[in-house]
Amino acid sequence: MYFILTFLGKIFQFLPRKIALTIGRLLGTLIYIIYPLRKSIALKNLEIAFPEYDKEKKMGILKSCYRHYGMVLVDFFRLPKIKREKDKIVVDVSANSIDLLKSNSGGIILTGHIGNWEYIGPMLSIHNIKSVGVAVIQKNSQSDRFFNKLRISDNMKVVPVNCGSKVMIQHIMDGYYLGLISDQNAGKKGTEALFFNKPVSVPKGAGAFHLKTNTPILVGFCILCKDLHYKLSFHALDLEGLPKNSDDAIVEINQRFTKILEETVRNHPEQYFWFHRKWNRGIYKGISRY
Repeated sequence: MYFILTFLGKIFQFLPRKIALTIGRLLGTLIYIIYPLRKSIALKNLEIAFPEYDKEKKMGILKSCYRHYGMVLVDFFRLPKIKREKDKIVVDVSANSIDLLKSNSGGIILTGHIGNWEYIGPMLSIHNIKSVGVAVIQKNSQSDRFFNKLRISDNMKVVPVNCGSKVMIQHIMDGYYLGLISDQNAGKKGTEALFFNKPVSVPKGAGAFHLKTNTPILVGFCILCKDLHYKLSFHALDLEGLPKNSDDAIVEINQRFTKILEETVRNHPEQYFWFHRKWNRGIYKGISRY
């Protein structure tokens, strides 16, 4: 598996990016038509998020979503080329965002499964900003090895999600930005927030780490533009007026982030990863299948 993935990566790095992305777009279309992974749950999620949209519009978003992630997958395979050539053209990082990142000595970066989250850490690395990504361990050890090799660079480390909070906090204290993707259902371990006016469970990590380290939380998204370049931007999460109680403060932090995530998803619904059960199971009762 490792050698197959490496071979595919070499091919996509060799091809001009526009041709590689065209292949990715076609791949996404083929998957949608022939083997639509998680199509049912994605459509249910779209029904929950956009009940005002008709079936045709929701199907259009879903088709575009498959195409988008076909292109994102290709760009992920191309990461070694981007890092090797220190290519700042493919991803536009605003000067204000760079200044904001460099004005702090470490902190927490919050993002969601939208756009191309895999490019955030490597782009920071190119700009000499240290970060550490928290990654889910893949079931296939060879795939896990391959993907983490793509992610790691001079100023970016990767730690497994089960490494423990002490390890993550130590990286923050050492001047790294800890990257967290905080939009998957955390179940009973999370805190409740409203996402598209429905309750979701959000991981506690970002809020807990902020309270432990007193470092800023920056919200960042890497969005694919019409010209096929990415725009990566950050802004500081408003942490003023938090409740004094720690548990309540974490709930409030999660709600503020989730609100920003929702706004971003509303602006770019075709770039959101709709293929996970985002809401609690009870929300899905009565949602029809297409």
